[in-house]
Amino acid sequence: MVLGALMLLSMLSLSVNSMFIDKTTAMLDAEANLDAISIAQSMIDEIMTQSYDAYTVSAKVYASDQFTPASSLGPNSTESSQVTQPDTSPFKSVNGYNDVDDYNLYRRTVTNTRLGNFTVIDSVFYVSETNPDQKLFTRTFHKKVVVTVSHRNMAKPLQISDIAVYRRYF
Repeated sequence: MVLGALMLLSMLSLSVNSMFIDKTTAMLDAEANLDAISIAQSMIDEIMTQSYDAYTVSAKVYASDQFTPASSLGPNSTESSQVTQPDTSPFKSVNGYNDVDDYNLYRRTVTNTRLGNFTVIDSVFYVSETNPDQKLFTRTFHKKVVVTVSHRNMAKPLQISDIAVYRRYF
């Protein structure tokens, strides 16, 4: 009878421990996803405060063929030397970049005191006004920004996107 009671107690202990582990895992996964969303939205907000293109920083552009070619999206040599990659806190991109496409292939490491490091990778490309999911290799008045945030404890990376639009009618 004692042996049966010990067996029952150990099965109960295993069940309780398993429940605690499952609950903790779910809580940490939810926390990592919420932090990833916050990090990605902050990155989108930073990018969208910049000028549309290097050529629109100090002048108005009326034709899309005056923008940076699709093959050259990303920081120029001066900007590249100011911002090391992966960028860590304090983020140098805030002062080092001046237009949306500088963030193409930009990498950032964000450290969270509780969960550790999150990796952020940005992509910027031209899209069609009528189909913003179609990547174009020609210059347009619309650029799509995709921010991907990953963490070792997340099942899959989180992606959010936004469209930068150049208002050509002044």
